[in-house]
Amino acid sequence: MGGDPTPTTATATSSARWRPSRRTIVVTALVVVVVALWLLSGRLVGFAVVADGLGFDVPRPMAADVEREQVHLGDIEVDRYTPDGDPQATTDQPAILLVPGATPAGRDDGRVVDIAEAVAAAGRTVVVPELEVYDEDLVPEDLDRLVAVTSTLADGHGTVTLAGFSFGGSLALVASADDRLDGQVALVATFGAYGDLAGVAQAATTGVSLVDGERIPWEPDPRAAEVVRDQLLGLLDDEDAAAVAEVLADERDRSELSAELRAVHDLAVHDDPERTEELVVGAPSVVRERIEAVSPLRAGGDLDARVVALHARDDPVIPFGELRRLEAGFEQLDARTLVTFDHVGLDDEEDQGWWVTVRDLWTISGFVHELLDAS
Repeated sequence: MGGDPTPTTATATSSARWRPSRRTIVVTALVVVVVALWLLSGRLVGFAVVADGLGFDVPRPMAADVEREQVHLGDIEVDRYTPDGDPQATTDQPAILLVPGATPAGRDDGRVVDIAEAVAAAGRTVVVPELEVYDEDLVPEDLDRLVAVTSTLADGHGTVTLAGFSFGGSLALVASADDRLDGQVALVATFGAYGDLAGVAQAATTGVSLVDGERIPWEPDPRAAEVVRDQLLGLLDDEDAAAVAEVLADERDRSELSAELRAVHDLAVHDDPERTEELVVGAPSVVRERIEAVSPLRAGGDLDARVVALHARDDPVIPFGELRRLEAGFEQLDARTLVTFDHVGLDDEEDQGWWVTVRDLWTISGFVHELLDAS
């Protein structure tokens, strides 16, 4: 987090003045936000949920006790979080389906548990389903799981709000547009989601998101291109995957690949964002179909629900350009940008100043307020 240089004598120079730590800035910002919320807004509950979910010990005297239990909904294993341990107590409110992204710990990830408990303590039933995306696998079967759980929850709650993070946010958008959920989704709230999986590949390999002709630069996590490559190869049969991998490792000449496999190879390494769509079209059907199935802007369907989308400006995992892509693709989408977050958590490295932190906390508390009040 960086040091906090403190002058030890009265003659310390201005360059050695005390600088607040990142945590001090966040705590100060929290105090400012809570005062502003108390005076100017009805979003105090949303703020308390945010602070609780981020791991800050904020008093919540009106919060309910939360019980977590493993149950099956629509034949899908889920964790259900209920205020005061009573699933029937919130049937007059939309249930909230929490859809995390890739996380090895899955439903037991501490961040997932903290967020689910924080939201449930505000008087909502929260459900976290078992999904394959936790293992970085983007599969259509997860979409069917989300549809099944949402439909079951809607039977008891009338409507459901889907809150998705990272890859989970994109899957939530696709599932919410499914005809089987017509009229059952109150709101889709996403944080760090992508609009087009091909767009993620585009930015990971070229450093640019191309959105309606605009070039939006991106500095990805060093592993981003590797993840794209692994995802592409994972869709091919063993023989084809091995052939492409050999070319990527300079153990085989690219000319020995078929035209379709050359397109896969080039998707993994090309540096011209203008070529991305051409390469997707030229790839094997299994690649094209998977990209289409898990990309909100390609999957089809009719998304009638309102959408609120958060995205960190310097997100190293999902390109910021994907927020712009979603904004261009869904006219009902309300896009909001964060500066002091890195992907879906606070950035402990960058010090943007207390006022920027206040602004971001105000934004995210409003996001949570809408999530809680959707109907």
